[in-house]
Amino acid sequence: MNREQQAARIEKIVATIAERAVSVPSGHRSAYIEDEVEKVRQAFLQTYEADEGLRGYAMEFVDKMSGWIEARVHALETGASGEANAGEGREELKS
Repeated sequence: MNREQQAARIEKIVATIAERAVSVPSGHRSAYIEDEVEKVRQAFLQTYEADEGLRGYAMEFVDKMSGWIEARVHALETGASGEANAGEGREELKS
């Protein structure tokens, strides 16, 4: 797996964790995200144990994952509230 493939894999993982994190109460969300990132870190350490170069790339990405997940959660929440507000506006127009 090259660096681009690794990036695509991590992007998918980020999206999955973010989608799940949206349903976690906001007071527990950061801890949930950190726990999930740690699981990914441990899995990648095992997966790339024999390849120091790829392990290094993977750890670079994992180190940045929390921030990416938080940003994705924010985007999901903002998009969802924006859709709800847009829907409310459409209902008012129908009245």
